[in-house]
Amino acid sequence: GLAGPISGFAGWFTVDFKSRTDDAGKDVAPQIPNPAYLSTGPEMGYTHWGQQVFHLPSAIPLLADQTTRIQGTLEMMRTKDSARLYNVRLRFSSSRRRTSSQDRDGDVLMKGKPEEL
Repeated sequence: GLAGPISGFAGWFTVDFKSRTDDAGKDVAPQIPNPAYLSTGPEMGYTHWGQQVFHLPSAIPLLADQTTRIQGTLEMMRTKDSARLYNVRLRFSSSRRRTSSQDRDGDVLMKGKPEEL
């Protein structure tokens, strides 16, 4: 039976503001006495930054007794217009295998074509 589909990926950012410790900055950057942490993740509630959703062209089904593997890369490129804006390229592929108690990595049942968002 169907256990549910994956229709997209979600993204957000987390950053900490603390004193620099790298060789280039530790002696010239200001020391921050009280480091701060900022997350736009869903566990933090509403922020004006929000989260980003990357919708898939078609859903990836999750089926009972099968293991779905999704692997790929996420590439972020700063735009020329603003240092605060990024273009994102997501490349991935998926495959599905039969899951059994005897064989955790069974025969490949489906191998999706590489996708790019």
